[in-house]
Amino acid sequence: MHSVTFINLFPPQLIMTVKFVIVGDLHGSIPEIYFDDFDAIIAPGDFCSDAPRKYMFQALKENTEWYRIVGKRKARKMIRKSLSDGRKVLEVLDSFGVPVYVVPGNWDWTGDRDSDWDFLRRDHYKALLKGLANIVDVHHRIADAGEYNIIGHGISSGPEYPQYREDLEKLEPKELAKRKREYERNLKKVSSLFERASKPVIFLSHNVPFNTPLDKITNRESPRYGYHYGSVIAREMIEKYQPLVCIAGHMHEHFGKCKIGNTVCINSGFGPNVNVRLELSGNKIKKLKFHRG
Repeated sequence: MHSVTFINLFPPQLIMTVKFVIVGDLHGSIPEIYFDDFDAIIAPGDFCSDAPRKYMFQALKENTEWYRIVGKRKARKMIRKSLSDGRKVLEVLDSFGVPVYVVPGNWDWTGDRDSDWDFLRRDHYKALLKGLANIVDVHHRIADAGEYNIIGHGISSGPEYPQYREDLEKLEPKELAKRKREYERNLKKVSSLFERASKPVIFLSHNVPFNTPLDKITNRESPRYGYHYGSVIAREMIEKYQPLVCIAGHMHEHFGKCKIGNTVCINSGFGPNVNVRLELSGNKIKKLKFHRG
């Protein structure tokens, strides 16, 4: 009997490894990139510097607007400096010549529709990105990143709908109803993106998911010290759709990871000297390394 050798003319498709560098909240500081050989950069927002921060904390305590404390002339100058710092950060990220997936943070001056000052109602964020060929804004969008879909939810600086009784009691019924409508609108918008996804999802959120080890405020200067203050929408999307990974920032106290179901949640940290190396292969995380310079 003659032996027969079968030749597989259709070998299994090779699963590519995709390498990402993740930077944290930069707040106007130029990042150090400690890894080489990467396919893309991911940045969860807060590119602009934050000089008004102390006045915002003061305004919360005094129940006023921060620009009333410093005056509009000085406030406008501070905002323009913040925007200039943010632009420099984005130009450096753009210069690496690879896709840079971003969402705006709460410091990126996207426009406060409720402000009684027209300068704050403007969306200054759009101008920050203008002319930067490699910057891909995924805020409330879905991007095709080769082997993966990237879905973004930016801006959020706390629970999109109040989670604590004292916060609920502080708001008038009209304001509470308005918050609920906006929360439900954004929840539906982000959910529709997940429904459209055709590949494993990388979820890029400015804020980490609510009520995890990554979102507890430990800064004693914050009026919210001791609270969990992550994104409710991020939490709900992770619980419902179980993306491969959720990458976020905002909560400066933490630099690390946790899991919700099968989703690995990353707080990418704060400042120019923290990076995360993420390598993905198919539906698996091949490598995850946290580096503090």
